Amino acid sequence: MGLSTALRNLAERLAAPAAGRPRVLLVTCPGATAVRLAAEAAVAGLGGKPADSPAQADVLLVAGEPGRELSDAADVLWGQMPGPRARGEARRPQDADAVLRGLLPALAGPGQETEAARRDDEWGRDGGGSGGAGEDGHGEYGGRGHDGHQGHGGDHGGGHGDHGGHGGMRMPGGLTAAERAEDRDGLRLDVLRVPLGPVLPGWPAGLVIDTVLQGDVVQRAEGRVLPSAGPCPPPFWRADGDHHAAPGPRTAACHLDSLGRLLTVAGWEAAAAGARRLRDRLLAGEPADAVHADFGTWRRRVERSRTLRWATDGVGVLTPADAVRLGVSGPAVRARPPHDATARWLRWLTEAEEALAGQEVPEGGPRGGRAPDGSPPSRGLLDAAVELAPGLELSSARLLVASLDPDPDELAAGPEPDGAREEGAGEEPHQGRHGHGGHEGHQGHQGNRDRGEPPDHGQRRGRGEGGEGHGHGDGHGEGGHGGGGGGR
Repeated sequence: MGLSTALRNLAERLAAPAAGRPRVLLVTCPGATAVRLAAEAAVAGLGGKPADSPAQADVLLVAGEPGRELSDAADVLWGQMPGPRARGEARRPQDADAVLRGLLPALAGPGQETEAARRDDEWGRDGGGSGGAGEDGHGEYGGRGHDGHQGHGGDHGGGHGDHGGHGGMRMPGGLTAAERAEDRDGLRLDVLRVPLGPVLPGWPAGLVIDTVLQGDVVQRAEGRVLPSAGPCPPPFWRADGDHHAAPGPRTAACHLDSLGRLLTVAGWEAAAAGARRLRDRLLAGEPADAVHADFGTWRRRVERSRTLRWATDGVGVLTPADAVRLGVSGPAVRARPPHDATARWLRWLTEAEEALAGQEVPEGGPRGGRAPDGSPPSRGLLDAAVELAPGLELSSARLLVASLDPDPDELAAGPEPDGAREEGAGEEPHQGRHGHGGHEGHQGHQGNRDRGEPPDHGQRRGRGEGGEGHGHGDGHGEGGHGGGGGGR
């Protein structure tokens, strides 16, 4: 048997499991939450799992109608996926299952060998293949981040991963030399511009937070939401007429959705999958009292995780005064002291429990009500994220965003406050910008200082909790981001 025949047989054996239990990489457009939820349910129904990176993915599924920049990001992700692979787009919730099932036969089809030969030819011809560094500054959208921080800006969907187009000197391979600037201590350190988003595990759809880094620490941040090509429907979690679930179960499902994303960012995928299953049962119309008992078991497991608390303690302290100033409402402002990321996810658990128990849900929607200037609640949440990000490491910045969980559906569909778009009037529709630079001493670790501990969240990397099965650090034991030790 020749080498080519052996390789072909190996490819066929590898394609069979992918077709039966696919790893699906979802690219969700703002305004397509309903499509995303349907796609995630379809993946689970087929026995598949969400992919954390293009290298893991068998299927690239776009939920909604992407605009130009998000479509470019999807093209780069597609170029980074190894074969066998398949790609599709679902624009309506009712299409998600059929589109996904229709893609699976292609994973083991004869077209894979032809495409692999074409891709090999592309790499030999231009040294890259689709997704390699280009001249337009959108070349790599990720790959691996610096110092192995896969998934924290260097993971898939980085936006401008090669740092091109920002004034830095071009280097071989499409990279850019770092600039120099003074840090908080007056030392001149390298400065890198790294976008978080628009596609990352557990990341809000189409959100990009452009960061300026020195070392691994955020110095400045600016947030924006990429526009979709299609119409923007009313925000999914606030549109009463689009749900089978009553307001109480729907509120609980929204908080479970947020908790699932935070647990994904923290690297605890088993608990994140549990949150998604409970969420889907509520959205499918299962009685709340039938879900309540299973929720209680799952909640106790999450609350008892010392590793999860260790990861989020002291991250993104949002005082009540700052929350009012930024227009934040909802669970984020009702969180108890010390008002950090841990307090926010504990508040989600409490309000989900209350909603499932039949208590009256707070007015204004799961994320709160509109600000006095008419802006949606997620605008205040995004403003809080970019204000609190300076001083945090990238891994902590990811957890900060997940603990606030601004909804791009609201930012895409909600009216702009007066004067909010004066500076960015030339941008594409629905592409609001929210920026914030660093403040002296604003580290976002006030919770640790209150306990007399040093504000060095980065020192927690690689430490784990016995028996949880999920470590904390650059990555967790269950498929975390980058390195890091699993807790055993």
